[in-house]
Amino acid sequence: MTWRFLFAIAVAVLAAAKKRNVVFWFIVGFLFEWIPLIIILFLPNGSGGRVFSGGRSTGTDTRWHRKVSRNCPYCGHHVTFDDIPGNWTCPDCGNTFTYNADGRVSKSREDELMPQVELIVKLFAKLAKRDGVVSENEVRQVDQIVRQAFLPTKEQLGKIMTLFNESRYSEESFESISEKLYASVRGRRDLLVDTVTALFAIAAADGSLRVEEESMIRTACTIFGLAGDYESIKAQFFGQSSAGEPSHEVSLDASYRLLECAPSDSDQVIKKKYRELIKENHPDRLMSRGASEDSIKEANKKVAQIKRAYEQIMAAR
Repeated sequence: MTWRFLFAIAVAVLAAAKKRNVVFWFIVGFLFEWIPLIIILFLPNGSGGRVFSGGRSTGTDTRWHRKVSRNCPYCGHHVTFDDIPGNWTCPDCGNTFTYNADGRVSKSREDELMPQVELIVKLFAKLAKRDGVVSENEVRQVDQIVRQAFLPTKEQLGKIMTLFNESRYSEESFESISEKLYASVRGRRDLLVDTVTALFAIAAADGSLRVEEESMIRTACTIFGLAGDYESIKAQFFGQSSAGEPSHEVSLDASYRLLECAPSDSDQVIKKKYRELIKENHPDRLMSRGASEDSIKEANKKVAQIKRAYEQIMAAR
């Protein structure tokens, strides 16, 4: 009997080190002695991961700091994770569960999208479509934000992009979606600030803040109760004029993002990227392909923005 206890304790200690269920492995160790000891030695460490996770994307500060603990609805194991509604994976049983906005946890399918994520994606789509044309840079920025902020599965990413495309033409208004999001997250300031930050990142993707885009983001801030934070969030992407008034010209950081470069890159790297973007977006290239007049007009704007960004970066070095 003494040996059984010793084996059970040894197995439990190893289970704890590998982040496994200590009680379960203690019982197994007591019943089967040395066999589970060998098994636990070769088991990989248990690890938890989330399907939707906070992260830092270019121009978008999506940080989730608060932690909560809940019991897994599948195995009952105690799980600690970030306090944001979404899908999470239990480190003990490996099943995915949903943490809801009201604090409850429930069983879920991995390919389901949380309502809050759907609403945020709809806002992205409405903003990108506001000026009539959804540019390649805006789509690329949305994709980057979605991947880094939500860490979706392949199935979820497909659903998100389908929703994005459909929402561009839906009858639902930007204001209505904003109100639903505010109610859905129960006024969670951190989530709402991150949403506004992401909206500015999308607006800055084309190098300037259009009047229509600014109006929409102001509306969102008002609905979210963030009217007083509007200018500080905007300043992360757009600079100030010489008179101290807000400017629609992009900030230096936004210029680097537009050229897909970093401040640490050399002049040669930046110049090479600048030439690649000019070549890629040049109107003559589109004309040779028989592009529409609107596309050519958009390309001219894009080239001008790339040139301004390059000049701003070079002047600051």
